[in-house]
Amino acid sequence: MRLNRATDIAFVRTSGKSWRHPLVILLARKNRLEGSRFAFIASRRVGNAVTRNRSKRFLRESIRTDLNLIQPGWDCLLIARPAISKARFIDIQTAVHQLLEQAELFGGER
Repeated sequence: MRLNRATDIAFVRTSGKSWRHPLVILLARKNRLEGSRFAFIASRRVGNAVTRNRSKRFLRESIRTDLNLIQPGWDCLLIARPAISKARFIDIQTAVHQLLEQAELFGGER
């Protein structure tokens, strides 16, 4: 379920459609696979290494909890914005859900 290769991430970054929230940016692009793949990015603007890793853990957990509801066949890139460093997990989870709903990536009933 991970988007690992740098070329795949760059492809999503250049040709994917984006949705923005003050905490997170979502880039998504259709793929030809049976499942959806995800990558998580936090730049140095987010904070030090501890803060960046914490942000990525929160983003991963936000996706993991509703993974079975997300439509298959998408490559998604979640980019942490600097405001995420001061946000609580519930705020991050709400932001990710809002972005997934805007992108119409929820396939099942919630």
